[in-house]
Amino acid sequence: MIRTIIVEDEIMARKSLEKMCQKFNQLELVGVYETAEEALITLNKDSIDLILLDIDMPGMSGLDLVEKLVDLPQVVFTTGNTEYAYEAYEYDITDFLKKPISPDRFAKAILKVEGIRDKRNELAIASAKHEIYIKSDGRYIRLPYDDIFYFENIGDYIKAITKKGSFLFHDTMKGLDSKITNPRFLKIHRSYIINMNMIKDIKDNTVVIDQKVLPVSRAYKNILLNSINLV
Repeated sequence: MIRTIIVEDEIMARKSLEKMCQKFNQLELVGVYETAEEALITLNKDSIDLILLDIDMPGMSGLDLVEKLVDLPQVVFTTGNTEYAYEAYEYDITDFLKKPISPDRFAKAILKVEGIRDKRNELAIASAKHEIYIKSDGRYIRLPYDDIFYFENIGDYIKAITKKGSFLFHDTMKGLDSKITNPRFLKIHRSYIINMNMIKDIKDNTVVIDQKVLPVSRAYKNILLNSINLV
């Protein structure tokens, strides 16, 4: 599903967009807003895939809203004024629809949205085989799997211990475990996920990785031993 919001100050245009969205099963309309200020609250706290966004609105314009977003979803601008077209495309938007919007033209825009989503999904799947990206100190940091020793739970944060140093980012062990697709990463304790390629030795209820002795809980010890080529 494509989680979608509409941001449009004109009531008739807003209702028209709602009706057109309802004809596409792949669109999940999660919010309809009269102002960019209202939409910004949702965009800062929820995961949104697509904004159907009017440009010329009182107060914060559609362009102003796009400027404020750190993580920009796909944007389809809707406007009655074509003079914004060049400026709008400077933001690498998906499409630009001139009002009044016909159903056929709207459908073409949604096809573009789906194509971009599918391409991004393919790239993300390919990336997930080799690396993860974490957000630390306002930056997205690329961590190749081959560089990671282990992850350690630190309260509400996770510390990634790597060949290039350690990085702290906000997540849970459960959430991180579900995101790592590489089978060589194994949870050995409620506070540790290790790269099994980095194990130096296993003794009793511990493993040694990068000269660090890490605990192995009883619940995970058999899983660990069954995951190695023990002769």
